[in-house]
This record gives sequence, structure tokens and C-alpha cells, in this order.
Amino acid sequence: MLTQNGKFGAPPDPGCLETREIPAIFLRLHTPRAQIALPYASLVKLSLKLDETALEISFVTHHVVISGKHLAEIYQSVAEAHAIVISVAPEDFSAEIQLPGQKALVRAIRIEPLDAAERRKR
Repeated sequence: MLTQNGKFGAPPDPGCLETREIPAIFLRLHTPRAQIALPYASLVKLSLKLDETALEISFVTHHVVISGKHLAEIYQSVAEAHAIVISVAPEDFSAEIQLPGQKALVRAIRIEPLDAAERRKR
């Protein structure tokens, strides 16, 4: 990517994913309206759309849908329990054009608590 001084550099990182080498106990999700930490032990399903624009994470108590671009990095980090925080990108990154190989860009996170009947199905 061309930087302000006219040289090629690393693509920008919108800061939507924080990871660590050691597997985490909780996955923290930050949206403009809410913050929640869900235990990896209650993770039951993880799926990524082929175009990498939507990621679904099902826990025993909640269903989470993450939308954005280049979400394979987040999928892999959650699958390995290395993701500690997933957050929505700042407004200035939402309109930016992303090129292949760039970091994950999270535009929205929808967190839905499951009622007792839905929990029993899991």
C-alpha cells in the first residue's frame, strides 16, 4: 500500500483483533453499544462464509454474527482460542477500500442472547 510519503508499506491495521500465543479462557467482544466476555468452553460452532465477509460464532448462551472483510484471520484465531478481543473498526476504516492480504476489518458485531428453549437444543 502506498503511504503518505509515497513509499510502499504494510497495509493499515484497523485494530479489530487482539491475540496472544497462549489460548484464552474468554473471548471479549466490543461493539459501540456493548461489551461482553464469553467463555471458550461454551463455544459450540464456528463458521465463516467463503467470501470472508461474515463469521458466525455460536455459544451455549449466545449467538454472535460478525460482518466485515477478510475475516479468515479472526476465524483462525477463534478456532485456536488465541483471539482475546474482537472489536468493531473505528469509523475512519469502515469506508476505506481494502486490498487482499490486509488485516481483518470488522464493520459490525451482533450479539444475541439465547432463551432457555434455544439453550436446551444445544
